[in-house]
Amino acid sequence: LVAKFYKHAWPFRRNKTLMFGFMYIEKGLSWYKKILNLTLPEPRDIKINPKNCIGTVLSLNGHRRYFCMYHAKHPEAIRRPGYYTPAGQFMGFDSEDDSDIEMDPEKAEVKPAPVLDSPDHLPIFEDQLLDGLQNWMDRLFEGSTYRYHVNYWPEFPISPSTWNSK
Repeated sequence: LVAKFYKHAWPFRRNKTLMFGFMYIEKGLSWYKKILNLTLPEPRDIKINPKNCIGTVLSLNGHRRYFCMYHAKHPEAIRRPGYYTPAGQFMGFDSEDDSDIEMDPEKAEVKPAPVLDSPDHLPIFEDQLLDGLQNWMDRLFEGSTYRYHVNYWPEFPISPSTWNSK
């Protein structure tokens, strides 16, 4: 994933106001919990599975004290209902075949068959986690991503001298 992130960040390398990096979630988990907890109306104990954090991208604005978040399952990245239609339907290629329609004989109502392979319910594989990152970065620079405001930045729990130790 680092190589894929690098590919998306490369076009912005000449912008002197941006810095890119990555964090091993195992080493920064306590900081990540603190920063997420600061965005909640009431602080609470947060349980985070580090495996679910793979592919998360944070954009920090230190001066204005807010951050934006990208993850494939984050609400900003999830496909909106009604936005995607079955293949070809948007072009008028609706099939007249009734094989995918259920009939409720008691109510005399016709119900479309449920879509089992809805894109929102399929698993996301590691190589697909950053597929929407480019679109999110475009929206980030437009200013249309959601901003999570914090009152202060929590101190990162480790120093560079301890990065190589476990």
